[in-house]
Amino acid sequence: MKYWPDSIHKSAVSFIAFVLLCSAVLANVSQAQVAPAQPPLGERESEVAFRRVSNRLLCQCGCNYMVLSCNHLDCPSATYIRKTIMTSLADGMNEDVIVANFVDQYGVQILPEPPLHGFSLMAWVMPFLALLLGGVGVTYVLWQWKKPVADAEQIPADAGESAVLPAIGQKPQPELVEKYRSQIEGELEQE
Repeated sequence: MKYWPDSIHKSAVSFIAFVLLCSAVLANVSQAQVAPAQPPLGERESEVAFRRVSNRLLCQCGCNYMVLSCNHLDCPSATYIRKTIMTSLADGMNEDVIVANFVDQYGVQILPEPPLHGFSLMAWVMPFLALLLGGVGVTYVLWQWKKPVADAEQIPADAGESAVLPAIGQKPQPELVEKYRSQIEGELEQE
């Protein structure tokens, strides 16, 4: 048993869906207009946020301290940056936006560490790359020193008196040992 014809049923369902969708959209729009960008911070939360932001920025007076810990009396750079951070936090700005504004104003040198993108990424990669290449170089040199001398590199027997010297790892000939020992003793007696 049908209560409604198909055409009326489809249009009624479509109308109800449209009304629900419009009410959901209007509810979201009204919430977006009422809610602030960042809820107002209490005194304790504001102090914590101030410390977090000022520990992410270097003082520009040349002391290489963070803005929070700059120890120069009435440092113009730290004083200006601290006041700007406080007013920005009071206005409800996000901490990342505040730091980005200082980077736009002063450049990347205001950050205590280089960013992880662009050319500054080289500051993070190069020390590890240098250690890796140095380790490979030292390993190669040690491997070459440890490598045994090949038989083809030994001195031929007809090369003269220097050919009588033993190769590395072989015992010296007793005649040579006596010859050099007597030569050394003779030179020591002359002194």
